[in-house]
Amino acid sequence: MGGKRLRYSRRELCKGVFFVRIKEYLTGIWHDRHVLLALVNSDLSQKYRGSVLGVAWMILTPLGLALILGTVFTVLFAADPKVFIPRLFIALNTWIFLSGTADGGTSSLIGAEGYLKQTTVNAQIFPLRMCMVNFTTLFFSILAFFAGYAFLQPGMFGPMMLLVIPGLVLNVVFAASWAMLAAVLHLYFRDFQPFQNLVIQGLFYATPIIYDASMLAERGFGLLYQLNPFYYMLDIVVKPLMGIIAPSGRVWVMAFCMTAVLFLASIKVFMRVKRGIALRF
Repeated sequence: MGGKRLRYSRRELCKGVFFVRIKEYLTGIWHDRHVLLALVNSDLSQKYRGSVLGVAWMILTPLGLALILGTVFTVLFAADPKVFIPRLFIALNTWIFLSGTADGGTSSLIGAEGYLKQTTVNAQIFPLRMCMVNFTTLFFSILAFFAGYAFLQPGMFGPMMLLVIPGLVLNVVFAASWAMLAAVLHLYFRDFQPFQNLVIQGLFYATPIIYDASMLAERGFGLLYQLNPFYYMLDIVVKPLMGIIAPSGRVWVMAFCMTAVLFLASIKVFMRVKRGIALRF
């Protein structure tokens, strides 16, 4: 009995320590929120400095890509351009947000070497910085999508579109958590970034972005998207915005569970190495 009580108390102690780490992690972000916002603003300003169109490129670049690809694949798939091109536009933007945050996250801690060596700023704000910069682009793209979709498909607007709000929240947490893990892994294993880029490039073709998921299922390759986390994250954004059909309960559950697991894992890994980050440079 005594041994059982001891094991139980240790288990409870570990849980208590982990909750303390979660609180410390989130408190650190809140404490340095002004630094974080200043860095995000600086990144956005520098990105479009000297450009005539400025932040308009946030929308024009994916819009141009969607129009080019949409025109080609509309012919190949004999799809309705009023449905296919808007869907492709928002799917591409969500993909760019997720993949861009993952890629930027890998070098976020290494790029913050000066801050981490010379100040007491909390390191967890730097991967989050990449996420917020990319989310700003996604946010403006969604506004552009609404403007275009209201012209093309005004009858599709309805309450279902509000589901995009929890969808975007899950995407932000998922992307920020991925960036955090990628930052730590790349700090200790410098070959991680090219490896991650290779994996993400492969996942792009296995994710229903240009084509519909049913095309893979009909050919017996349903597992290619069913085991792909990006499929679920895109689905909870694209379908609500299209206003045609809501994501299934299974998709929401999978997206939530994957996000929760990634969020907790990123905190556990980061808090374990936090004190030794500055020594890795």
